[in-house]
Amino acid sequence: MAHIILLDDEARLLQTLARFLEKEGHQVTRGERFADVEAYLWPGRFEVLVTDIVMPDVSGMRVLDEVVRARGCQEPVILITGEPNLETASQAVRSGAFDYLSKPVTKDRLLDAVSRGLRHVQLLRERDQARNNEMQLLRNLALLGESASVISHEVRTPITSLRQALRAVGEKIGVEDHLLVEELLTGLNRIERILSQTLSFAKPLQLHRRPVDVATLCRESVEQVQKLPQCAGTAFDLQVEGVIPEAELDPVLFSEVIVNLLRNGCEACGGKGRVTVTVRVREGRLVLDVSDDGPGVPVGLRDEIFRPFRTTKDDGTGIGLALCRKVVESHGGSINLVERPGPGACFHVDIPLPENWETARRIQHANA
Repeated sequence: MAHIILLDDEARLLQTLARFLEKEGHQVTRGERFADVEAYLWPGRFEVLVTDIVMPDVSGMRVLDEVVRARGCQEPVILITGEPNLETASQAVRSGAFDYLSKPVTKDRLLDAVSRGLRHVQLLRERDQARNNEMQLLRNLALLGESASVISHEVRTPITSLRQALRAVGEKIGVEDHLLVEELLTGLNRIERILSQTLSFAKPLQLHRRPVDVATLCRESVEQVQKLPQCAGTAFDLQVEGVIPEAELDPVLFSEVIVNLLRNGCEACGGKGRVTVTVRVREGRLVLDVSDDGPGVPVGLRDEIFRPFRTTKDDGTGIGLALCRKVVESHGGSINLVERPGPGACFHVDIPLPENWETARRIQHANA
Protein backbone atom coordinates (compact mmCIF):
# COMPACT_ATOMS: atom_id res chain seq x y z
CA MET A 1 0.00 0.00 0.00
CA ALA A 2 1.38 3.38 -1.04
CA HIS A 3 0.67 6.82 0.38
CA ILE A 4 -0.70 9.06 -2.38
CA ILE A 5 -1.30 12.80 -1.91
CA LEU A 6 -4.12 14.37 -3.96
CA LEU A 7 -4.38 18.15 -4.25
CA ASP A 8 -7.20 19.78 -6.25
CA ASP A 9 -9.61 22.61 -5.53
CA GLU A 10 -12.46 20.78 -7.33
CA ALA A 11 -14.07 18.71 -4.58
CA ARG A 12 -15.93 16.37 -6.95
CA LEU A 13 -12.83 15.56 -9.01
CA LEU A 14 -10.82 15.13 -5.83
CA GLN A 15 -13.32 12.60 -4.52
CA THR A 16 -13.40 10.68 -7.81
CA LEU A 17 -9.63 10.42 -8.10
CA ALA A 18 -9.33 9.37 -4.46
CA ARG A 19 -11.91 6.62 -4.99
CA PHE A 20 -9.96 5.27 -8.00
CA LEU A 21 -6.77 5.04 -5.93
CA GLU A 22 -8.36 3.70 -2.75
CA LYS A 23 -9.94 0.83 -4.69
CA GLU A 24 -6.37 -0.13 -5.70
CA GLY A 25 -5.49 -0.40 -2.01
CA HIS A 26 -3.59 2.89 -1.67
CA GLN A 27 -3.75 5.22 1.31
CA VAL A 28 -4.92 8.60 0.01
CA THR A 29 -4.52 11.96 1.71
CA ARG A 30 -6.58 14.59 -0.10
CA GLY A 31 -6.75 18.35 0.12
CA GLU A 32 -8.39 21.27 -1.69
CA ARG A 33 -5.63 23.65 -0.56
CA PHE A 34 -1.88 23.30 -0.16
CA ALA A 35 -2.21 23.86 3.59
CA ASP A 36 -4.40 20.74 3.86
CA VAL A 37 -1.58 18.41 2.78
CA GLU A 38 1.57 20.46 3.43
CA ALA A 39 2.57 18.50 6.54
CA TYR A 40 2.86 15.27 4.50
CA LEU A 41 4.97 16.70 1.66
CA TRP A 42 8.41 15.85 2.99
CA PRO A 43 10.94 13.26 1.77
CA GLY A 44 9.89 9.74 2.75
CA ARG A 45 6.41 10.69 3.98
CA PHE A 46 4.58 9.96 0.72
CA GLU A 47 5.13 8.03 -2.52
CA VAL A 48 3.37 10.12 -5.20
CA LEU A 49 1.86 13.61 -5.30
CA VAL A 50 -0.93 14.33 -7.80
CA THR A 51 -1.80 18.04 -7.97
CA ASP A 52 -3.83 20.36 -10.14
CA ILE A 53 -1.93 23.25 -11.73
CA VAL A 54 -4.59 25.95 -11.59
CA MET A 55 -5.70 26.53 -7.99
CA PRO A 56 -6.77 29.77 -6.26
CA ASP A 57 -4.37 29.84 -3.29
CA VAL A 58 -1.15 28.16 -4.44
CA SER A 59 -0.63 27.04 -8.05
CA GLY A 60 0.51 23.53 -8.89
CA MET A 61 3.77 24.93 -10.31
CA ARG A 62 4.51 26.62 -6.98
CA VAL A 63 3.68 23.39 -5.17
CA LEU A 64 6.05 21.54 -7.51
CA ASP A 65 8.82 24.06 -6.83
CA GLU A 66 8.28 23.85 -3.07
CA VAL A 67 8.25 20.06 -2.98
CA VAL A 68 11.09 19.35 -5.43
CA ARG A 69 13.48 22.29 -5.03
CA ALA A 70 12.85 23.70 -1.57
CA ARG A 71 12.13 20.45 0.30
CA GLY A 72 14.31 18.13 -1.78
CA CYS A 73 11.67 15.46 -2.39
CA GLN A 74 12.57 12.79 -4.95
CA GLU A 75 9.04 11.41 -4.90
CA PRO A 76 7.21 11.79 -8.25
CA VAL A 77 4.94 14.79 -8.76
CA ILE A 78 2.16 14.38 -11.34
CA LEU A 79 0.51 17.58 -12.58
CA ILE A 80 -3.07 17.91 -13.84
CA THR A 81 -4.36 20.75 -15.98
CA GLY A 82 -7.53 21.64 -17.83
CA GLU A 83 -5.64 23.74 -20.39
CA PRO A 84 -2.91 21.49 -21.80
CA ASN A 85 -0.33 22.93 -24.16
CA LEU A 86 3.24 22.10 -25.13
CA GLU A 87 4.76 25.09 -23.37
CA THR A 88 3.13 24.25 -20.03
CA ALA A 89 4.10 20.60 -20.32
CA SER A 90 7.73 21.50 -21.15
CA GLN A 91 7.92 23.92 -18.24
CA ALA A 92 6.51 21.29 -15.88
CA VAL A 93 9.05 18.68 -16.92
CA ARG A 94 11.93 21.18 -16.70
CA SER A 95 10.77 22.08 -13.19
CA GLY A 96 10.94 18.45 -12.07
CA ALA A 97 7.46 17.06 -12.73
CA PHE A 98 7.34 13.28 -13.23
CA ASP A 99 4.29 13.30 -15.50
CA TYR A 100 1.61 15.58 -16.89
CA LEU A 101 -2.10 14.68 -17.24
CA SER A 102 -4.76 16.71 -19.00
CA LYS A 103 -8.40 16.85 -17.98
CA PRO A 104 -10.65 14.96 -18.09
CA VAL A 105 -8.49 12.49 -16.19
CA THR A 106 -9.61 8.93 -16.80
CA LYS A 107 -9.14 6.12 -14.32
CA ASP A 108 -6.76 4.21 -16.62
CA ARG A 109 -4.52 7.22 -17.26
CA LEU A 110 -4.38 8.11 -13.57
CA LEU A 111 -3.57 4.57 -12.44
CA ASP A 112 -0.96 4.17 -15.18
CA ALA A 113 0.81 7.40 -14.20
CA VAL A 114 0.69 6.55 -10.49
CA SER A 115 1.91 3.00 -11.14
CA ARG A 116 4.93 4.31 -13.07
CA GLY A 117 5.55 6.84 -10.33
CA LEU A 118 5.53 4.09 -7.69
CA ARG A 119 8.03 2.01 -9.64
CA HIS A 120 10.22 5.09 -9.98
CA VAL A 121 10.18 5.94 -6.28
CA GLN A 122 10.81 2.32 -5.34
CA LEU A 123 13.96 2.27 -7.48
CA LEU A 124 15.11 5.57 -5.99
CA ARG A 125 14.63 4.34 -2.44
CA GLU A 126 16.39 1.05 -3.16
CA ARG A 127 19.28 3.04 -4.61
CA ASP A 128 19.39 5.33 -1.58
CA GLN A 129 19.27 2.38 0.80
CA ALA A 130 22.16 0.72 -1.03
CA ARG A 131 24.14 3.96 -0.87
CA ASN A 132 23.41 4.35 2.84
CA ASN A 133 24.50 0.77 3.51
CA GLU A 134 27.70 1.32 1.57
CA MET A 135 28.42 4.63 3.31
CA GLN A 136 27.92 2.99 6.70
CA LEU A 137 30.30 0.23 5.69
CA LEU A 138 32.85 2.78 4.53
CA ARG A 139 32.52 4.73 7.79
CA ASN A 140 33.09 1.52 9.75
CA LEU A 141 36.08 0.70 7.58
CA ALA A 142 37.45 4.20 8.12
CA LEU A 143 37.30 3.62 11.87
CA LEU A 144 39.05 0.32 11.28
CA GLY A 145 41.64 2.09 9.16
CA GLU A 146 42.52 4.44 12.01
CA SER A 147 43.70 1.42 13.99
CA ALA A 148 45.07 -0.50 11.00
CA SER A 149 48.70 -0.59 12.12
CA VAL A 150 47.81 -1.82 15.60
CA ILE A 151 45.41 -4.46 14.26
CA SER A 152 47.98 -5.58 11.69
CA HIS A 153 50.65 -6.06 14.33
CA GLU A 154 48.34 -7.81 16.80
CA VAL A 155 47.07 -10.29 14.20
CA ARG A 156 50.18 -10.87 12.11
CA THR A 157 52.43 -11.64 15.07
CA PRO A 158 50.54 -14.83 16.11
CA ILE A 159 50.07 -15.78 12.44
CA THR A 160 53.83 -15.59 11.87
CA SER A 161 54.54 -17.61 15.01
CA LEU A 162 51.97 -20.23 14.02
CA ARG A 163 53.38 -20.46 10.50
CA GLN A 164 56.89 -21.06 11.83
CA ALA A 165 55.64 -23.69 14.26
CA LEU A 166 53.74 -25.53 11.51
CA ARG A 167 56.78 -25.57 9.25
CA ALA A 168 58.89 -26.96 12.07
CA VAL A 169 56.33 -29.70 12.67
CA GLY A 170 56.07 -30.41 8.96
CA GLU A 171 59.76 -31.25 8.75
CA LYS A 172 59.38 -34.04 11.34
CA ILE A 173 56.27 -35.87 10.17
CA GLY A 174 55.30 -38.15 7.31
CA VAL A 175 54.15 -37.25 3.82
CA GLU A 176 50.39 -37.51 4.48
CA ASP A 177 50.58 -35.39 7.61
CA HIS A 178 52.88 -33.00 5.79
CA LEU A 179 50.12 -32.38 3.21
CA LEU A 180 47.75 -31.47 6.02
CA VAL A 181 50.28 -28.98 7.35
CA GLU A 182 50.60 -27.46 3.88
CA GLU A 183 46.82 -26.99 3.77
CA LEU A 184 46.96 -25.23 7.14
CA LEU A 185 49.75 -22.99 5.89
CA THR A 186 47.72 -22.15 2.79
CA GLY A 187 44.80 -21.18 5.00
CA LEU A 188 47.04 -18.94 7.12
CA ASN A 189 48.38 -17.27 3.98
CA ARG A 190 44.82 -16.59 2.82
CA ILE A 191 43.90 -15.11 6.21
CA GLU A 192 46.92 -12.83 6.04
CA ARG A 193 46.07 -11.79 2.48
CA ILE A 194 42.49 -10.95 3.45
CA LEU A 195 43.77 -8.96 6.41
CA SER A 196 46.25 -7.04 4.25
CA GLN A 197 43.67 -6.20 1.58
CA THR A 198 41.02 -5.20 4.10
CA LEU A 199 43.37 -2.92 6.02
CA SER A 200 44.72 -1.50 2.80
CA PHE A 201 41.19 -0.63 1.69
CA ALA A 202 40.23 0.71 5.10
CA LYS A 203 43.15 3.11 5.47
CA PRO A 204 42.67 6.65 4.08
CA LEU A 205 44.59 7.05 0.84
CA GLN A 206 47.52 9.43 0.80
CA LEU A 207 48.42 10.10 -2.80
CA HIS A 208 52.04 10.73 -3.72
CA ARG A 209 51.61 12.06 -7.23
CA ARG A 210 54.37 12.56 -9.72
CA PRO A 211 54.63 12.55 -13.53
CA VAL A 212 54.27 8.92 -14.64
CA ASP A 213 54.84 7.28 -18.01
CA VAL A 214 51.62 5.28 -18.08
CA ALA A 215 52.62 3.06 -21.01
CA THR A 216 55.74 1.98 -19.11
CA LEU A 217 53.71 1.47 -15.92
CA CYS A 218 51.32 -0.81 -17.83
CA ARG A 219 54.20 -2.74 -19.37
CA GLU A 220 55.81 -3.28 -15.96
CA SER A 221 52.46 -4.36 -14.50
CA VAL A 222 51.99 -6.91 -17.27
CA GLU A 223 55.48 -8.30 -16.66
CA GLN A 224 54.72 -8.57 -12.94
CA VAL A 225 51.48 -10.50 -13.49
CA GLN A 226 53.06 -12.80 -16.09
CA LYS A 227 55.36 -14.14 -13.37
CA LEU A 228 52.42 -15.34 -11.24
CA PRO A 229 51.97 -19.15 -11.39
CA GLN A 230 48.21 -18.89 -12.00
CA CYS A 231 48.80 -16.61 -15.01
CA ALA A 232 51.58 -18.62 -16.68
CA GLY A 233 49.27 -19.85 -19.45
CA THR A 234 47.60 -16.49 -20.14
CA ALA A 235 48.48 -14.44 -23.22
CA PHE A 236 48.83 -10.72 -22.46
CA ASP A 237 48.54 -8.08 -25.17
CA LEU A 238 49.51 -4.44 -24.49
CA GLN A 239 48.27 -1.93 -27.08
CA VAL A 240 49.44 1.70 -26.83
CA GLU A 241 47.55 3.94 -29.26
CA GLY A 242 49.40 7.10 -30.25
CA VAL A 243 51.59 9.20 -27.99
CA ILE A 244 50.65 8.90 -24.33
CA PRO A 245 51.61 11.95 -22.23
CA GLU A 246 52.85 11.65 -18.67
CA ALA A 247 50.07 11.75 -16.10
CA GLU A 248 50.15 12.99 -12.51
CA LEU A 249 49.57 9.73 -10.65
CA ASP A 250 50.60 7.85 -7.56
CA PRO A 251 52.62 5.15 -9.36
CA VAL A 252 52.42 2.62 -6.52
CA LEU A 253 48.66 2.82 -6.05
CA PHE A 254 47.88 3.06 -9.76
CA SER A 255 50.09 0.05 -10.43
CA GLU A 256 47.98 -1.84 -7.88
CA VAL A 257 44.89 -0.99 -9.93
CA ILE A 258 46.42 -2.28 -13.18
CA VAL A 259 47.81 -5.44 -11.56
CA ASN A 260 44.47 -6.16 -9.89
CA LEU A 261 42.56 -5.79 -13.17
CA LEU A 262 45.11 -7.98 -14.98
CA ARG A 263 44.87 -10.70 -12.32
CA ASN A 264 41.08 -10.58 -12.44
CA GLY A 265 41.18 -11.02 -16.20
CA CYS A 266 43.63 -13.90 -15.93
CA GLU A 267 41.53 -15.67 -13.30
CA ALA A 268 38.35 -15.10 -15.32
CA CYS A 269 39.99 -16.94 -18.24
CA GLY A 270 41.05 -19.81 -16.02
CA GLY A 271 44.68 -18.90 -16.63
CA LYS A 272 44.51 -19.97 -20.28
CA GLY A 273 42.88 -17.13 -22.23
CA ARG A 274 43.93 -13.69 -23.43
CA VAL A 275 43.96 -10.40 -21.53
CA THR A 276 44.30 -7.18 -23.52
CA VAL A 277 45.38 -3.81 -22.15
CA THR A 278 44.68 -0.76 -24.30
CA VAL A 279 46.04 2.70 -23.44
CA ARG A 280 45.01 5.86 -25.31
CA VAL A 281 44.07 9.52 -24.91
CA ARG A 282 40.52 10.64 -25.66
CA GLU A 283 39.04 14.11 -25.19
CA GLY A 284 41.71 15.21 -22.76
CA ARG A 285 41.49 12.10 -20.61
CA LEU A 286 43.76 9.12 -20.20
CA VAL A 287 41.82 5.96 -21.03
CA LEU A 288 42.83 2.46 -19.97
CA ASP A 289 40.84 -0.64 -20.95
CA VAL A 290 41.57 -4.10 -19.54
CA SER A 291 39.55 -6.81 -21.27
CA ASP A 292 39.55 -10.60 -21.26
CA ASP A 293 37.88 -13.39 -23.22
CA GLY A 294 36.47 -15.19 -20.19
CA PRO A 295 32.78 -15.78 -19.42
CA GLY A 296 32.12 -12.15 -18.44
CA VAL A 297 30.23 -10.81 -15.43
CA PRO A 298 26.61 -11.95 -14.98
CA VAL A 299 24.12 -9.12 -15.53
CA GLY A 300 22.71 -9.47 -12.03
CA LEU A 301 26.12 -8.87 -10.45
CA ARG A 302 27.34 -5.91 -12.48
CA ASP A 303 26.08 -3.32 -10.00
CA GLU A 304 27.65 -5.20 -7.08
CA ILE A 305 31.23 -5.94 -8.13
CA PHE A 306 32.71 -2.58 -7.06
CA ARG A 307 31.19 -2.77 -3.58
CA PRO A 308 33.39 -3.97 -0.72
CA PHE A 309 33.20 -7.68 0.15
CA ARG A 310 31.17 -8.60 -2.94
CA THR A 311 32.86 -11.40 -4.86
CA THR A 312 32.00 -14.21 -7.30
CA LYS A 313 35.18 -16.17 -6.53
CA ASP A 314 35.29 -19.04 -4.07
CA ASP A 315 38.53 -17.72 -2.56
CA GLY A 316 37.98 -14.03 -3.27
CA THR A 317 37.91 -11.27 -0.66
CA GLY A 318 35.70 -8.77 -2.51
CA ILE A 319 38.22 -6.00 -1.81
CA GLY A 320 40.17 -5.82 -5.08
CA LEU A 321 37.72 -3.96 -7.31
CA ALA A 322 36.52 -1.80 -4.42
CA LEU A 323 40.12 -0.73 -3.82
CA CYS A 324 40.55 -0.08 -7.57
CA ARG A 325 37.54 2.23 -7.52
CA LYS A 326 38.80 4.00 -4.42
CA VAL A 327 42.22 4.65 -6.00
CA VAL A 328 40.84 5.72 -9.39
CA GLU A 329 38.25 8.07 -7.90
CA SER A 330 40.87 9.59 -5.60
CA HIS A 331 42.69 10.58 -8.81
CA GLY A 332 39.53 12.30 -10.06
CA GLY A 333 38.75 9.49 -12.50
CA SER A 334 36.21 6.72 -12.90
CA ILE A 335 36.19 2.96 -13.41
CA ASN A 336 33.33 1.04 -14.97
CA LEU A 337 32.46 -2.32 -16.43
CA VAL A 338 31.54 -1.66 -20.08
CA GLU A 339 30.15 -3.73 -22.92
CA ARG A 340 32.54 -5.23 -25.45
CA PRO A 341 31.97 -7.23 -28.63
CA GLY A 342 32.15 -10.95 -28.05
CA PRO A 343 32.60 -12.80 -24.76
CA GLY A 344 34.46 -11.60 -21.70
CA ALA A 345 34.57 -8.47 -19.59
CA CYS A 346 36.10 -5.03 -20.13
CA PHE A 347 37.01 -2.66 -17.31
CA HIS A 348 37.25 0.94 -18.46
CA VAL A 349 39.37 3.43 -16.50
CA ASP A 350 39.68 7.11 -17.37
CA ILE A 351 41.75 9.76 -15.62
CA PRO A 352 41.75 13.51 -16.36
CA LEU A 353 44.95 14.89 -17.85
CA PRO A 354 46.32 18.36 -16.99
CA GLU A 355 44.86 21.21 -19.05
CA ASN A 356 48.27 21.86 -20.65
CA TRP A 357 48.84 18.23 -21.61
CA GLU A 358 48.80 19.04 -25.35
CA THR A 359 51.59 21.59 -24.93
CA ALA A 360 53.58 19.18 -22.77
CA ARG A 361 53.11 16.43 -25.36
CA ARG A 362 54.42 18.64 -28.18
CA ILE A 363 57.49 19.61 -26.11
CA GLN A 364 58.09 15.97 -25.23
CA HIS A 365 57.74 14.97 -28.89
CA ALA A 366 60.12 17.75 -30.03
CA ASN A 367 62.77 16.68 -27.51
CA ALA A 368 62.49 13.01 -28.44
